Amino acid sequence: MVRTVIHSLDLYVTLIAAVTFGILGLMGKASQEVITSGILTVLALVGFSLLRMRMQGERINKSLTEISARPSADSFFSKVDDRDEIREMISSSREVWLHGWTLGIHLISYAEEIRRAVARGLHVKILIIEPNSPAMSIAASEAENHSAGELSSNLEANLRRLVAPIAGSVAGRLEIRTLSHVPHNTVIASDPSAENGKIVMRIATFRADHWQRPTFTVTRQNDPGWYEFFKDQFDKKWGSADPYASLP
Repeated sequence: MVRTVIHSLDLYVTLIAAVTFGILGLMGKASQEVITSGILTVLALVGFSLLRMRMQGERINKSLTEISARPSADSFFSKVDDRDEIREMISSSREVWLHGWTLGIHLISYAEEIRRAVARGLHVKILIIEPNSPAMSIAASEAENHSAGELSSNLEANLRRLVAPIAGSVAGRLEIRTLSHVPHNTVIASDPSAENGKIVMRIATFRADHWQRPTFTVTRQNDPGWYEFFKDQFDKKWGSADPYASLP
């Protein structure tokens, strides 16, 4: 905006100078040397203004090209989910969804936060693979250094700790359901039905390190179409899953 105003002033001043020297020449009020010098000055100003306008046009074209170009996947995906963000989602939300193969790291890392939040009133839905099912064998074949028996045993131990009775009153609810197939991704969602809903997606990988899974976030406000798609996918899976345990 400022540069446009400056360019306009340059052209305005140049126009006034050109008209002035023209009038002086017609009226014979200035010598030929003065008029010649004035004309050269005007031509220099015109050239300078045109050069600046060309440079500005090139910058605008470059900016438009960058805007229209496909963004790099490196700026969209991250390799890890943000632990502090997940803790904040658990502590400040009314409803949280957790969905994945066994959610081993999540159920260990956030178990106490989940139990405290459920006691305060949080509604948690956990959707995982059925322990000791054929799906767990498939998951083990795609995981690294874990047998189906190990995955099932660890999952059952994590779930027992999670649904252990809580002393005092419990204002919220924890529901756990199981699937007979291997999920394609991990889902962590906060207040999925609210206007400020957020869903963190981690794409499933084949024998890759846990900390190198492509991760991205969609929100209802910024990504309404894809947000509803991923939310609907979870709802369908939840409706087809088998109840496993609950708290209280």
